[in-house]
Amino acid sequence: MSGRIFSGAVSVGRATVFAIGFAVVLTMMFGAATTALAAVPGDPLKLGKINVVNKLTTLVKRGSGPALSLKVGSGPPLAVNSTGKVANLNADQVDGQDSAAFVPATTNAFLKNNIYKAESALNTGTALGDGTFVKAQACNSGDVLLSGGPANVSASSDMVESFPSPGSTNSWSARIQDNGAADNFSVVVLCVNQ
Repeated sequence: MSGRIFSGAVSVGRATVFAIGFAVVLTMMFGAATTALAAVPGDPLKLGKINVVNKLTTLVKRGSGPALSLKVGSGPPLAVNSTGKVANLNADQVDGQDSAAFVPATTNAFLKNNIYKAESALNTGTALGDGTFVKAQACNSGDVLLSGGPANVSASSDMVESFPSPGSTNSWSARIQDNGAADNFSVVVLCVNQ
C-alpha cells in the first residue's frame, strides 16, 4: 500500500514538474516575442491604433538591408507633425529634382557654370526731369533674374528706388537722385543660365 502511495506521489510530482517546465518554456517563447514588439514594456505595439509612449522607441535591425519598410497604395508613406530638422536624414530629391540639380558638390563650379553677374555701363543714366536718373540691366535672353541693384553710387547721391524692371521678367532697374552733382553709376544683376 505504501509503495502505491509513493508511486502515485512520484507520478504527481513528475506531472507537476512537467507542467511547470512547459509553462516556463511557453513564457520564455511568447514572453520574449511580446517584449520584442512592445512599445512600452509589457504593452505590445498595436497596429491600426494610436500607440502612446513616454520613452523613446528604437527599432534595431541586425544584418544588411533597411530597418523599416513603408508601403502604401496611394498617398505619402510617412506623415509627421513637426518641422524640426532630422539629423542624418538624407533627402536625395526635392520636388523630383536630384540634389545635384540645386548645388553640386563644389559650390565654385556651380557659381561659375550656372550663376553669373551682368553689369550695365557706368554713366549718369536717363534723366527723368525731376532731378532723378534711372537705368536698367537685363540678364541674357531666356535666363532667370535672381536679384539686382545699383552699384558705384556716389556718397553725395541718394538711392531712391531699386526694383525689378516693369514689364520685364529678367531686368532690374535703379533710380538715384544726384543732388546736383553728376553721378556715374551702374546696375548689377545676378542671373541663372537656362
